[in-house]
Amino acid sequence: MNDTSQTRTKIIATLGPASWEVEMIEQLLEAGVDCFRINCSHADHDSIRRQVSRVRRVSSKSGHPVALLLDLQGPKIRVAKIEPPISLSENDTLTIVMREDYDAHDHTVGTTFPGLADEVSVGDLVMFADGALSGTVSAVHSATEPARVEINMTVGGTLSSNKGINLPNVALRVPALTEKDKADLAVGTACGVDYVALSFVRRAQDMRDFQEELRKNDALGRVLTIAKIEKPQAVEALDEILALSDGVMVARGDLGVEVPLERVPIYQKQILERARALGKISITATQMLDSMERNPRPTRAETTDVANAILDGTDVTMLSGETAIGDHPVLAVKTMNNIAWEAERSKFFGRDAKYTQAPMETLEEVVVQAASFATNKGQRPLCVYTWTGRSAQQVSKARIPGVTYALTPFDNIIDRLSLMWGVVPVKVPLVHSIDELLSAGEARLLELGLVTPDQEVVSLCGKLPMSGAKNIMKLHRIGEE
Repeated sequence: MNDTSQTRTKIIATLGPASWEVEMIEQLLEAGVDCFRINCSHADHDSIRRQVSRVRRVSSKSGHPVALLLDLQGPKIRVAKIEPPISLSENDTLTIVMREDYDAHDHTVGTTFPGLADEVSVGDLVMFADGALSGTVSAVHSATEPARVEINMTVGGTLSSNKGINLPNVALRVPALTEKDKADLAVGTACGVDYVALSFVRRAQDMRDFQEELRKNDALGRVLTIAKIEKPQAVEALDEILALSDGVMVARGDLGVEVPLERVPIYQKQILERARALGKISITATQMLDSMERNPRPTRAETTDVANAILDGTDVTMLSGETAIGDHPVLAVKTMNNIAWEAERSKFFGRDAKYTQAPMETLEEVVVQAASFATNKGQRPLCVYTWTGRSAQQVSKARIPGVTYALTPFDNIIDRLSLMWGVVPVKVPLVHSIDELLSAGEARLLELGLVTPDQEVVSLCGKLPMSGAKNIMKLHRIGEE
């Protein structure tokens, strides 16, 4: 059996009915989950609180750190309740009424987005259920009460409640951050999530508005931000969006509906390359092991997809329905881990790797020196002592070949660092001097079996708020005075 405990690519598992019970959370952590995602599209405030509480309780009991990602819904357009589902054929006319409480009948349904009639024009393409059904706008009746949009169906099928509506060629005039998002953000930050993802980002201003709202709830800046790239406008403004975020998610579900499918692999490589160059966290998501919702083994194509994302430099791979509603959530995580283990040990992994091309700060220059020192003449562990997590984040950006241990006394920093590529967070006691900290760190690493007596390691320590604090970078042996 592969020892996948040392894989450097991190795994996010989405919580849902198949995984949100305490016993299953325990099993998923043991299988290799580094971060749990709370999908606000399917969670109310009580659910958010309950899921955060359960994960933190299991993490504390097991001693296994884990990050929490709150994924905001964004301005998702959906059809309203349709009971029973309706069957549509080619050339049928589907009428959408601008009311969420509309009682669907025949080929007429309501929508959660009352502004739809103001956004579309005759001839616009409309897709439903991630592209399973589609048609073109044949008429817009914006003057009626309520307003209506008629769609001539070109690809039919069964349309059921709450299915998504996508408008690939329409630049919607709606804010990326909805009132629901603001309320969910307030609850999530109060509960102590580590990351928040903004859906349907289109431009840099969306991230500025998001950060302004986040500061109202997180004045100390403890929460890191992820921009979900799922609109063509976001790909065009990628560098500006990256500059204003801590990371990005290649959200291939909606991206694959908003742009031609054949472009998705190219966009994925482009997004991962730019995130890597700018030292930002990158997450690859959607249908990575989709068949494992039902089957105990993935397809060969899915296995190749996951491996290629890792070889392309993604920091994180994400499981969605596989762990939220699937029949084999634990097996899906183990499979993801096994694929990462093999990909990372192949000759193709990291062959084009470079340290971040972003402008270097003094801290980063020291980190790069330490990384070079750690990997010269063998792969010595790099032990980073950090108060805020910033030094460890810089090491993760540098993508050193060897293992990195991030040692800190603070639980929230431990949890946040769980999502950083190649970083193994380790909790140490809160002490009063640098000498005590280094001694406590070595003792903890030995206790956990992460290092052995007399093993060579490189220690990196910034100006921490304690006695004797100074920038330290040294090569030494464990147990050496």
